[in-house]
Amino acid sequence: MGIRAWFARICGLVAALACAALLPAPSAVAVVQIPALDGANEWTCRPTARRPEPVVLVHGSGTDATRSFAVLAPALRAEGHCVFAANLGAAPGVVDMMTGRAGSSSTGVGPIGAALLGQALFGVADIDRMAGELADVVQLVRQVTGASRVALVGHSTGGTVIRQYLWTRGADAAAQVVTLGTPYRGSTWAGLRTDYPDLAVLGLNDNQIAAQVYGTAGQQQMVGSPLLNRLNAGGETTPGIRYTAIASHTDDVITPQDTALLAAPSDRDRNVWLQDGCPADAADHGGLLTDPRAAAAVLAALVDDNRPLPC
Repeated sequence: MGIRAWFARICGLVAALACAALLPAPSAVAVVQIPALDGANEWTCRPTARRPEPVVLVHGSGTDATRSFAVLAPALRAEGHCVFAANLGAAPGVVDMMTGRAGSSSTGVGPIGAALLGQALFGVADIDRMAGELADVVQLVRQVTGASRVALVGHSTGGTVIRQYLWTRGADAAAQVVTLGTPYRGSTWAGLRTDYPDLAVLGLNDNQIAAQVYGTAGQQQMVGSPLLNRLNAGGETTPGIRYTAIASHTDDVITPQDTALLAAPSDRDRNVWLQDGCPADAADHGGLLTDPRAAAAVLAALVDDNRPLPC
């Protein structure tokens, strides 16, 4: 990159940060979009005795259901699951024009962007607000399908949204939870300085970079955050629900990586390191959504079987 282009990006970012205080607060009105997604949102699908729980997929921060679940949704549908996914937590965000990663799944500088670029992104709103939106989606799925309970699968922040939903609204509506790269005890965000060097150059620390990249949801998933302290006060799981937590040693966003596993799983729960039995698996944080081994681990968790995972 030439010095002029680098300087222009830095100047643009500084200007955006300076303007942030002038922007109105994000609307508290929930905006839930049901996207077209191969393998999902087939509203004529009905649960069967073999697959009794519709699967609701919950995406992470700075992305959406379509980009997150293009691999997992068809794989689940192929095994007979009814699959549903929505875009949660709409908020403005800059699409990486400052960091040179246009088209990535991050939000650049979080809540500043709509005023600058007019592009809506998802997953960067307050986690409790997103939990309320998830409650609406789950209620709709249960009404349409007739299912009494659902299975919830969340990537990254999506898993935290699920936890907040169960804690405040939906403990009786879910039979099981599967998380991929969800920071149960918070992330130190140690990898973001490498992913976002322009933000690091400005002197922002890891938590400040997370707040810019992932918006409010990034702040709420820092180690020791009030939200996570509340969720963990009575244990990381909700009684009566089976959990599977999937993590990767090469996750470049959730650090330390073992925060994506349950600290004290019950006999019914599972902790899955992708590299156990497959040391060469190099799935990073985003790769958890496309890695065949991770997908197989989700499928195995949902039906509670011990199928071998591909390597």
